[in-house]
Amino acid sequence: MPATFLAACLAASGVARAAEPKPLPSTADVESLGAGWPSQKPLPLEEFQPIPVEQLGNLDLESAVQLSDRRNPVVRQSYEELVATQNALGAAYATWWPVINATLNGGIYGETAFYNYPGALTGVGAPADGNPYASQRGFSGSYFQSLSQFDIAWNVFDPARTPSIWKNKYLVRQSVDSYVIARRDNRLRTKESYIQLQRSVAKIETGRDLVDNDQRLLTLAKSRVRFGVASQLDVAKQITVLKSDQVNLVNAIGAAEEAQADLAERLNEAKAAQILLSQELAPLGVWSASLEDTIQSALQYRKVIEQQLTEVKVNEAQAQIDLSIYRPTIALVNTLYWNKGVGYTSIGPPWVSEARSDLWNGSTLLQITFTGFDGGQARMTAAASRRRARAAEAGFQQAVNQVRRDVQAFYAQVKQGREAVVLASQRANAASEALRLQSLRFNAGYGNITDVVQAQQDLTGAVSDYIDQLADYNISLVSLSRASGLTYQEDPSLLQEIGNPLSKLRIPRLTPVSKPSFPAS
Repeated sequence: MPATFLAACLAASGVARAAEPKPLPSTADVESLGAGWPSQKPLPLEEFQPIPVEQLGNLDLESAVQLSDRRNPVVRQSYEELVATQNALGAAYATWWPVINATLNGGIYGETAFYNYPGALTGVGAPADGNPYASQRGFSGSYFQSLSQFDIAWNVFDPARTPSIWKNKYLVRQSVDSYVIARRDNRLRTKESYIQLQRSVAKIETGRDLVDNDQRLLTLAKSRVRFGVASQLDVAKQITVLKSDQVNLVNAIGAAEEAQADLAERLNEAKAAQILLSQELAPLGVWSASLEDTIQSALQYRKVIEQQLTEVKVNEAQAQIDLSIYRPTIALVNTLYWNKGVGYTSIGPPWVSEARSDLWNGSTLLQITFTGFDGGQARMTAAASRRRARAAEAGFQQAVNQVRRDVQAFYAQVKQGREAVVLASQRANAASEALRLQSLRFNAGYGNITDVVQAQQDLTGAVSDYIDQLADYNISLVSLSRASGLTYQEDPSLLQEIGNPLSKLRIPRLTPVSKPSFPAS
């Protein structure tokens, strides 16, 4: 009621209510405004031949790296940017050449002129005797005229030219480093994606073995319940372990699909689901170089350090370019002007048919240009460039520290990771044996379901930890190789020491317990 009463009062007082706002357009209508690549034009995508299905289904690590190195668009983008900086350097060198400009104009010109005094066409006060146009006050002209001008300018001395060339040289050097970094990082990411897929595949295979063990033990527990030698609590405990391992298996399958997608992105390949690996998860090798040698190699190998040094030079060159405004620029300027007319160019009758006129004007000048005062703008700009150079020097030191820190961290991960892999393999072997023995004891009527469940959980944790430790160790190896420029060597002793713990997960097939018999009384 109050709202109705207020509306009635406003209407009675003649106060008009504001018009209702128009409804907003739909999201689809808004997105269609000026969006998308121009119609009737193909998308700027480079055509790559699909990777053969046979190769995708049997992909090894080295082939994956080679394919990614050749097909990845991030690497191609970095290369195109490198070519762009080379073209910019060529443009800087081109300032040594003279610049030639030409301007050509041509068209029909018409003019009608009228003056309010006689003799305007012959000059005021000119004698009228013998001059047929002395009494003329107006005339008309119609003719074709071309105006042509040619300019040749050459900066004989340009104070900004040399620092500009050096700046572009440094930028090319930076682009080269960026391209090398992009390729190295892409190879590292490809190896990491490959190892992550190996990790997921290993967890899928072991997960299936663990689930199979759980189902066997669950069948055994149910059979013991039927014969009265176990309770529903035993079955519930076994179902809990089974569901936990099934969840782990589902998660492993999802992680494998994500790893396939990640690797497909590196390979620039659409058929991610068809990627299958030909190499199982195994130690890649051992790091034999010392920590000090690895750090020294990394300081010489890492392009990020060179980029910071080049950034110092770029800003110092920019400071010289900024200050060049106060120095004179000497240019040699040559100009040729040509005006040609064809048609009725006379002033009044009788018209001069087939009239021609040519006007030539040429000049050669030595031009000196400089700025005497600009309020200190150039000096402050140069000071800012020098400050950026000092900041780049600090960035260089930080890059050195970061490289040293990365190498030390990866080195520690490799050294400790090798020992962790050995211990994790021993743990997985012990857990497998414990579950096998505990299952046999339970099948024979000794022990209880709690011991079996605990053995199953220990095996699940041991297997998952072994796979993670091995995958992390391999990633640390490739990361340390990327950071230092050195490489790892094969390690047969490690392969022999850890063996293959994942091949011992299946427990022997157990026979369901038979109904107990009691002696006759």
